Amino acid sequence: MSETMMIFGGWVAAGLTIFLFSFLYKDNPFFKIAEHLYLGAGMGWVFQTMLFQTWIPKVWEPLRAGDYYVLIPSLLGLTLVTQFFPKISWVSRYGFTFIMGYGSGLVIPLTISTDLMKQIGGTISPFMVSEITRGNATSLLNAAIVAIGFICVLFYFFFSVEHKGVIKKASNVGIYFLMLYFGAAFGNTVMGRFSLLYGRFDDLYKYSGERFHYATFVILGAMVLYFIVDHFRTRKPAVEEEAA
Repeated sequence: MSETMMIFGGWVAAGLTIFLFSFLYKDNPFFKIAEHLYLGAGMGWVFQTMLFQTWIPKVWEPLRAGDYYVLIPSLLGLTLVTQFFPKISWVSRYGFTFIMGYGSGLVIPLTISTDLMKQIGGTISPFMVSEITRGNATSLLNAAIVAIGFICVLFYFFFSVEHKGVIKKASNVGIYFLMLYFGAAFGNTVMGRFSLLYGRFDDLYKYSGERFHYATFVILGAMVLYFIVDHFRTRKPAVEEEAA
């Protein structure tokens, strides 16, 4: 990549990043430009993926090879497009029905084996005889806490009987475990978002150097000047406000 193209790419990256951050001040044309470019690029990538990674290798090439069975799923997929035409939108029901049935048949066994059986196996495995004989007290204590939390959370979602007595106490303990889980999940999400934010700040710092002709400072200064001019241009005189 040439130096000129690299500098141009830095200006574009810095500009779009600042444009998106400008929404923190107020909705403005710069944010709309970045928003539309982002959505347009995303839709272009989706269509490119569908064309070159789905239709050509999985539909066009098999048809050229004489495999006409691919027409069945292709036509079912194309029926989804009829949603945009109200008079024939009922045709899309066949495609949706097939997707829901086929998807459920794939997802339900996978979910049972991963989210249920693996969870049960992971809870029980530390209490196997081979693990206990090792004498790892810390591991057994952690496993006991996980097992107790797992059982109490199950009691919380057990609605076949009234929650009172021992079941109520267990479900109350399950609430605390759920709160710990949701808090940890939310903290992990926040850390992930902050890592993205730090990445954008790092890029802005990199593009503010002499190599990129101070792109960050120039674009930021131009936007601040625009907002100042726009503020005074759209502000109503005090006399007009009193008259209103």
